[in-house]
Amino acid sequence: MRKVKDVTKNTEERTKSMKNVKNILAGCVLGICALTVFGWGAWAAPAEQAGALSPKPEKNPDKVLVRIETQEIKEKDIDQVIEMLGPQGTMYDNEQGRNVILEELVASRLFSLSGAKAGLDKTPEFKASVEHVVQQALARAAVDDLMKNVSVSDEDVKKFYDENPTQFANPEQIHVRHILISDDITSSDKIVAILDDLKKGVSFDSLAVSQSICPSAPQGGDLGFFGRGQMVPEFESVAFALQTPGDISEPVLSPFGWHIIKLEEKRSSSVVPYDDVKPQILQYLENERKAQKYREALEKLRKEYRIEYLNSAAAAPENSSPAPK
Repeated sequence: MRKVKDVTKNTEERTKSMKNVKNILAGCVLGICALTVFGWGAWAAPAEQAGALSPKPEKNPDKVLVRIETQEIKEKDIDQVIEMLGPQGTMYDNEQGRNVILEELVASRLFSLSGAKAGLDKTPEFKASVEHVVQQALARAAVDDLMKNVSVSDEDVKKFYDENPTQFANPEQIHVRHILISDDITSSDKIVAILDDLKKGVSFDSLAVSQSICPSAPQGGDLGFFGRGQMVPEFESVAFALQTPGDISEPVLSPFGWHIIKLEEKRSSSVVPYDDVKPQILQYLENERKAQKYREALEKLRKEYRIEYLNSAAAAPENSSPAPK
């Protein structure tokens, strides 16, 4: 049954990814293909940049795969689509997947040529769409250019690690099982019977399964690992007072009823080693610096260019100011 679910899940993921390919390539009709009609070869630059980030020596990005009239589809065009797919793109970075993308690119170019022949590139709607694509591409290029010099050194990462020890601390944790008995007139008799069975050698797990009213009963009362502050105080104080794995507490009353607790394992507090968290800290600091640089640049641009909010419901940011005439 599990294998069937896995196969179904994989099929759904591939179907979803294929839809993403088609959506991206549909956008290419206005993006890559439409701009090719206008002869704007610069649109291929992002693909070249993507190839530089993850070079594949076995492929020549400028290798022509298909020629349609005067237009060419190259390896780098497929690389660009894979890049745009994000994490799902990896499943298409193989011979079969790249052929699928290639055929979609061929279809896009054919429809592009058909649209140009019909004069659709002269319509106001098309020109507005192209203008939107160009604006988005320019904005992306400007942001990429802004961020290209953002860097974080090993010294920056180590300093953050040393100055924020609490963020990398693993608190003390314990692993316990318990048997929960309702607090009523039968409680005393049940508790006495359970404690007597434990003295006779009956396993704690089996008693939890048969006697506990907690949802954890089918798992032998297993509550797993937890730290301080995660359980009600009455339960926590007794559980953390147990010292040796195998120790069993006296009955303790909480708002849920009576508990008999067994300690399974203790984990002392510790600090996550620097090398284990270095990549995460590096990414965090880099994102923080990029965000700060973005905010600063945006604030500067708001002051440099005149912005008029014509919708009365929209309020201009406080740091906006009209450009000098």
